[in-house]
Amino acid sequence: MNLVSKSSWTDGLVLNYFLKIHENRTTSAEKMEITNVMEYEEIAKKKLPKMVYDYYASGAEDQWTLKENRNAFSRILFSPRILVDVSHIDMTTTVLGFKISMPIMIAPTAMQKMAHPDGEYATARAASAAGTIMVLLICFFTLFHIL
Repeated sequence: MNLVSKSSWTDGLVLNYFLKIHENRTTSAEKMEITNVMEYEEIAKKKLPKMVYDYYASGAEDQWTLKENRNAFSRILFSPRILVDVSHIDMTTTVLGFKISMPIMIAPTAMQKMAHPDGEYATARAASAAGTIMVLLICFFTLFHIL
């Protein structure tokens, strides 16, 4: 069973990268300002072929993990800080001795080439550009092409 939903909030980072690639093909009237993670799905539904969108928007088997991940994410609340200097915030941390820019990593997501020809390579570039880590799947078949 898949223990990490394909629609977890970190996938928003990946989807954002893919959507930015297609941004130049979109007229200014079609562009949307994204204000929350759920809006990524709305944009993806418009841009991706139905079969591809359905794959990414679904969970494994009975969708239980997807539902539980969304429920857990909905319980996370951010407390706004009023009149607090936020001009110099440092979110850097370390994971297994590697310094990353924020406590967010890109979760494994299969079949990324369905959304973009560069697939996992584009995601790795996005993770690098953001200064964070991309967690690879064990069955990362594209890696075999490198070897």
